[in-house]
Amino acid sequence: MRIITAPRAQATADGLPAPGARRTALLVAAALLLIGATAGPSPGDTPEALRITDSHRETVARVLIYAEREHYEQMDVDDSLSQQTLGNFINLLDGQRLYFLKNQEDYFLRRYGSRLDDAMRRGELNPVFEIYRLFRARMSGYFDFAEAYLDSEPALETEREWTLDREDIPRPSSQTQMDELWRDRVRHELISLMLDERSYEEAVGALRKRYARQRKSLYAQDSDDVFAYFMNAFTHALDPHSNYFSPHNYEEYRIQMSRAYHGVGASLGMEDDYVLVREVLPGGPADKDGRLRAGDRITGVDGSASGDVTDVVGWRLEDVVELIRGNAGTPVVLRILPGGDSARSESFLLDLTRGRVTLAGAEKELLEVGRENGRLSVGVIRIPNFYFDMDGRDAGLEDYPSSTRDVRRLVEELKADGAQGLVLDLRRNGGGHLQEAISLAGLFVGKGPVVQMRDSALRTQILRNRRQTPVWEGPLVVLVDRLSASASEILAAAIQDYGRGVVVGQRTFGKGTVQNIYRIPRRQEDLPGRLTLTMGKYYRVTGESTQHRGVAPDITLSAAGVELPAVFPSQVIGDEVGESASDNALPWDTIPQTNYPGRTVDGATLSMLATNYQRRESEDAEWRQLLDRVRSMQEISERRSVPIHLERRRSEDEARRAQRLAMTNEWLEQNGLASIESLEELRGMDLPDMALEQASEVAADLVRLQAASSPATATSSLN
Repeated sequence: MRIITAPRAQATADGLPAPGARRTALLVAAALLLIGATAGPSPGDTPEALRITDSHRETVARVLIYAEREHYEQMDVDDSLSQQTLGNFINLLDGQRLYFLKNQEDYFLRRYGSRLDDAMRRGELNPVFEIYRLFRARMSGYFDFAEAYLDSEPALETEREWTLDREDIPRPSSQTQMDELWRDRVRHELISLMLDERSYEEAVGALRKRYARQRKSLYAQDSDDVFAYFMNAFTHALDPHSNYFSPHNYEEYRIQMSRAYHGVGASLGMEDDYVLVREVLPGGPADKDGRLRAGDRITGVDGSASGDVTDVVGWRLEDVVELIRGNAGTPVVLRILPGGDSARSESFLLDLTRGRVTLAGAEKELLEVGRENGRLSVGVIRIPNFYFDMDGRDAGLEDYPSSTRDVRRLVEELKADGAQGLVLDLRRNGGGHLQEAISLAGLFVGKGPVVQMRDSALRTQILRNRRQTPVWEGPLVVLVDRLSASASEILAAAIQDYGRGVVVGQRTFGKGTVQNIYRIPRRQEDLPGRLTLTMGKYYRVTGESTQHRGVAPDITLSAAGVELPAVFPSQVIGDEVGESASDNALPWDTIPQTNYPGRTVDGATLSMLATNYQRRESEDAEWRQLLDRVRSMQEISERRSVPIHLERRRSEDEARRAQRLAMTNEWLEQNGLASIESLEELRGMDLPDMALEQASEVAADLVRLQAASSPATATSSLN
């Protein structure tokens, strides 16, 4: 059974590469580039020796074959791809421009950018390992630089600024500029630690420990780690969803994807020196608690709730994961830096109890929507993912989990409860089992083709629903947002193309590609590596791809990307999320449409629904005020840089918090809710779901329209 998963950045590729034939020339080049760098490793520190192995050579050969023969676009591994791969590798190592100088990056790109493809075919990864050796030497040297600078008691009241995201900033052009950058970085990190209620001495001690741990992690990187970094630099030059997993990293990925371990229930990754929460898994302890959000960063962990929080900035991801995991029923405390706040002024402690992550199933709700001449009942079914318990089915369990079975049951219950319209809520649903998406579509469109799949040989397969008969033929609205992806897009597109319902919300993510997992055996090793390779694309029954463009809603809801109240930037989902924002994403295209018994929703109906929605919004003064508040809060929260001045930072941060808190309490009071003393209290509150309210209003309009003989005669009944 093919599984299509949520769009996510690669899970833990925290590996990195070792030498071969042109070693002497490369060592000379590296030595020349090191002139002007700071001191090397501290006495007694021993980095892992790096060397290319036969396993690495075999793996490279196999990956190149798969890339050229099996990848959807069957790309030539040529000079252009070589240049992009090398650029990716340098950015994987030093995306924040803190180690390599501009002339060093230019030297490597000029010398090896067009030759790397040839070296890979020969199994010679010498340039890769030499670049990493230079990176390791400079990174270790700057830890020494930072330690020495801490000894000088840095001034924390300057007129300088620290840029929070340096990805788009040119690399320093001289060693003098790099040294000044590092002095700024040390001062910024000291200020950030002191804003966490540490004294100057405590902040210095914490920062020294952080650098020591980062150096230890750096020196622990072995040849397999470096190799995995480089292979992912290559696969990401193909497309965003192709990945290489070393044996160790694949095992970690498998554990996370199984969602069956004891922990807090979060999928984690790395972003620069931070552990990033990529997804809060439905049904886990963090999801039930409600305070942890995708986009948050974990800066500290207390694995036993002892009161001693360990700073984990700069740690290897697997080490942080091990610290967070533990036996079910045991406590763990995380220090959380809210998403979007790199200045680290509003971190808070999150106490959780570890437990087994159990897959959350579909849920229902019955809403009452008021109209001038009465009330209408609108059923809501939330589908968090497309799940299917194959083991339970094979074991003969009568009630094995299946999203299709569960939705069928919930529809029947809502019909019995008197639901007149139905909303399928697919927000934040990143995918799951393909067959479940197909069979679930059948509950609303009946038998027939649901999606087309085309492989690298340009063979098209039509995937049909052959068994399910419709269980709901009444008014239907599908609610989506930017995080609705993959299988969610297949379901929403089918309902839209068959004219069975109205899609509302935001344009969806745009993940319309199919991945296969290939085993990459390694000589004299029991565990193979894995290559996840994009080998196909999905197309709607109309022939249009869902790739890149996603599914466009029939009605765009202004609340769809806002989780209220939006006091944290990560709670506003915009166009910076999605396939179109990913590097090397495959393009949108079309193939011939298939024969399907569908039609689009009547244009007059859609026009009337949209007009009525816009009228409601224009007449809703509270909603307009809320949108203004969201925009204002985003402006307050979004900072490109912060002052390297302790008291200015403290006063600016306090002013920002006070302003956001005042705006939030004003909104809470307007909605009859109790005010709060800190913004973190919002994370556990049950707040109004504005997008769902808007979608239910559209569903109620659709009930009235379909109850009338035609849209033209239904105008008065909409109210």
